Amino acid sequence: MLGQNENIYTLSAFLDDRSIQDLVLSKLEEIGSFDQLIVFCDIHGGSVAQEVYRQLSEDQRNIQIIAGYNLALVLDVILKQGIIGEEEIRESIEGAKSAMVYLNDIEQVHDDELF
Repeated sequence: MLGQNENIYTLSAFLDDRSIQDLVLSKLEEIGSFDQLIVFCDIHGGSVAQEVYRQLSEDQRNIQIIAGYNLALVLDVILKQGIIGEEEIRESIEGAKSAMVYLNDIEQVHDDELF
């Protein structure tokens, strides 16, 4: 969708018996140095979010954590250039919230009028 990007990493948890702490520490080591790291966690309060938050308190680097996300938010953040400030992250989150629509609530119209 966006082409190759060398600065996007993934972490898959619960695929084996490795602890979340080991997975997060290994991923941070793999990533190495960075100006800013934005971590998307699926669930606020989930074990990955908790561990990344714990690492944030121990690591003085620029790590931002976003929990509970959608594709609109991820794309918006990825497409921004440079270091993203806290207020800009908050604005992106608000924009992503408004991108979610339950289409069944919309009155039936012709397809060309729906979008």
